[in-house]
Amino acid sequence: MNGSDYNLLIEKYLSGTVTLEEEAMLEKYLEENPVHSPELLPYEKAEIGNRIRKRLFANTIRKPLRPMYFQMLAAAAFVIISGLVLYFVRDKNSSMTAVTTALNDRKEAFEVRNTSRKPQRVTLEDGSEIILQPNSKLSYPEHFGDRKRIVYLKGEAFFKVKRNPAKPFVVSTDNLATQVLGTSFNVKSHARSVEVQVATGKVSVYEVGESHAASKNGVILTPNQKIIFDKASRKMELGIVKNPLMLKTAADTPAFNFTEVPVAAIMETLESTYGINIVVEGDMLKNCLFTGDLNDLPMFQQLQLICKSVNVEYEQRGTSVFVFGEGCL
Repeated sequence: MNGSDYNLLIEKYLSGTVTLEEEAMLEKYLEENPVHSPELLPYEKAEIGNRIRKRLFANTIRKPLRPMYFQMLAAAAFVIISGLVLYFVRDKNSSMTAVTTALNDRKEAFEVRNTSRKPQRVTLEDGSEIILQPNSKLSYPEHFGDRKRIVYLKGEAFFKVKRNPAKPFVVSTDNLATQVLGTSFNVKSHARSVEVQVATGKVSVYEVGESHAASKNGVILTPNQKIIFDKASRKMELGIVKNPLMLKTAADTPAFNFTEVPVAAIMETLESTYGINIVVEGDMLKNCLFTGDLNDLPMFQQLQLICKSVNVEYEQRGTSVFVFGEGCL
């Protein structure tokens, strides 16, 4: 029996829905194994704690387990409740405020697990769309509260959020919260890190602590920017997404077919098209011209072809691109 099965049987026993066969399995497991608590999402821990407390203190008549096993089960319940108290009161890295808000706001929680090999589409009540990747889990309330729209993610998902300035949308992972008003972005929650990539709009990303504040360790991301948060060091590394997308519509996108065009002007076109800061060091491009068709090429490939043609190089530093070299002087 794994941790998930054990936890499920605990819940079913305390709610009075356990079968005789399941009860026998639980008795055997308690006899052969020490009590432990499986890994859960924050709201799941609170939910199980509530159920346990209600069951332990309610005046309910049901067929009891044998005395020895009941004592062991009570011990298991005590461990879980004690863990919940420590989780909400003492753990400085917990998402206490976010979880409390979500529990106060929601009526029923839904959970979607993508166990298939293909991405799965999830549509929330506010019209927001989520593409949940394989081996990922999303938890969200049936009805959002009045203050925020909070969902919980384990794994990877792409979010296209319906704009609502009065009610920010928050994606909570183990150690990081991503908050937006209305935009599209991707979140990958790994065992050691969390990565957020922005496609459109602005996204506030901050470490989750007791105060749930963004000011201590947080950043604002714009389109084609990303951040990688290392859970162990608690450091955030800013960068540019692997394949930046054009910010403008097809009608407004400039043609990338150039004939004897100053390279400095092309760099400005790339900067405005992709929303990425391009810094040219010195005047090496002042006399450089470029001829070529760059249509249908990714941004970094466009940049590489331009730089090679005029004897310069580029380097990505954080969310900016620096161009340097001899050039055409």
